[in-house]
Amino acid sequence: MHVDAVAAWVSDLESTTRFVPSPLQSRKRRRSNPCKSQQLHKTRRVALTEMAARNHDDNPDTTKTTESKRMRTPSPSKRLFPADVYSSDADSPDELDECTPRPRQRIHPIPDLSLSYTNTLTAVATEDDLALQRRARSYAKQRSESHSRSQSQSQSQSASSARSTSPKKVTSLWDVGNGVTYMPLANTTASQREQLGRAGMALLDVLEDVADGPIFAASLRQELIEAGIEKIRQSQLDDDDDRPIEELKAELQTTLAINALSNRCAKNRDHESEWNNRVHTKVLELALGNDEAHVGFRSVATAKISSAFRPTHSPGLTTGKIVDYVIFLEPSRPARDIITSVIVSPSTSINHITYEALQTRPVAVSIETKTESRTVEEAKVQLGVWLAGQVARVEELIRQIALLETSKYGEEGTAGSHSSGREEWQGRVVPSPTHVHTQQPTPTPTTHSISPVITGLLSQIVFPLIDVQSENWSLFLGRVCTDTLISMSNPNMRKPASPIHIFHSIPLGNTANTVQTYRLIKSLKALRAWVDVELRMWWDKVLGINDSLVNATSCIHDTA
Repeated sequence: MHVDAVAAWVSDLESTTRFVPSPLQSRKRRRSNPCKSQQLHKTRRVALTEMAARNHDDNPDTTKTTESKRMRTPSPSKRLFPADVYSSDADSPDELDECTPRPRQRIHPIPDLSLSYTNTLTAVATEDDLALQRRARSYAKQRSESHSRSQSQSQSQSASSARSTSPKKVTSLWDVGNGVTYMPLANTTASQREQLGRAGMALLDVLEDVADGPIFAASLRQELIEAGIEKIRQSQLDDDDDRPIEELKAELQTTLAINALSNRCAKNRDHESEWNNRVHTKVLELALGNDEAHVGFRSVATAKISSAFRPTHSPGLTTGKIVDYVIFLEPSRPARDIITSVIVSPSTSINHITYEALQTRPVAVSIETKTESRTVEEAKVQLGVWLAGQVARVEELIRQIALLETSKYGEEGTAGSHSSGREEWQGRVVPSPTHVHTQQPTPTPTTHSISPVITGLLSQIVFPLIDVQSENWSLFLGRVCTDTLISMSNPNMRKPASPIHIFHSIPLGNTANTVQTYRLIKSLKALRAWVDVELRMWWDKVLGINDSLVNATSCIHDTA
């Protein structure tokens, strides 16, 4: 090869390698990875040596110049750091051979001096870096995929956990006892009477009268205007409300305070306990008062259903449901005496819950409160399970009292009492409570013979349930199904044995404004009066007061 060609190649090589760092940087880089630097410069040194040999064969005139340059002793820096020969101070490619000798490696020769040679050197220089980058990218990809899988599993578990703790559907109540079913209240009066029976229809009529009738005392009109309630219709004023004006004013001030607290809780999205403490309790106090001589209320947010009366249910439904308040009935003295005789231990109660203050006081109305973040469906499940436990307790109570009563009559019969009077009970001749037969003892009724009595008594009453959604109050009415005769002879009988229908819903009012709050208070007062009359009569019948068990069985065919 001609000398001019070599010089041109060197010039071209210098222009393509100007990116090489300074000697100081090269020194640092070599110290960090000496093997790569040695391999790179060996490759260059071998290639340039072979090229120089070819130049010597082609042009003998350059031999003397080349030999004289080989005689030079390279500087220590050049000897230690061969990368410096690529600087502008290098005289010729021959100086590359003066580097410190190292073991020879198998290097493929470069056939020509085209641009591909420069690309080859760059590829050799970056081969290890590319391998490291590929490994780093592969590792990062694996970490990313692993993190994505873990995050996906975590989200799946969280979603599964959220599903497991979400409120159950109302349809799950079909598997509670012999079925708890929510049904809409019928539109026609005849259908409503069939659904609710006589006692339930009496309550519905009273509540409808409250909804359509007057709510304010006529003597309070001026105070209402001063309070900013100016849109008062004449039909809303009650001329028959003759309570003292001071009592009416106090009721108005309490109502306005309830409205203000209700709006504050709704605006701040307060928790359920705040609603209960600041709003709902005040509503119950205003409607029911603090005189518990006949009817009262309690907060029972920690009272659970007793295990003995916990409804049979499907595995996917938790039956430890609780409610927030109950309205209870204070029994008369004869009723309390019978209740005391039935309660055989301090842990038992007339109710389906072991709440000491309600041990001898039957639960009359159950109230479940929710905020807007909780669903009506969840409240329905809680009320349905709660009512099923209450019905299971009443079933057991009727059975227990029936056995006690007939046992008592049997003992009187065997003692020699004389009577000519007889009563028929389920096709059996049994002694009348006032005329006990002397010839044969009273037959002890079996569980199967008592079951119609239980069905008949339970179907005569409705169980009021109140659902409170923030400021809105609604009434549900639960009733034992009358077209199904329960069988208590089955050892695998479910609890409760009676199928239950819950009819919804009757709006009672709300605490958002004064007019509706007055309507709510009046509705709760009407409900209190119904408890004190209708429900008290029914409990007296269950407990056998004023009528014996024999006479009480006349309700078997009475479906109201």
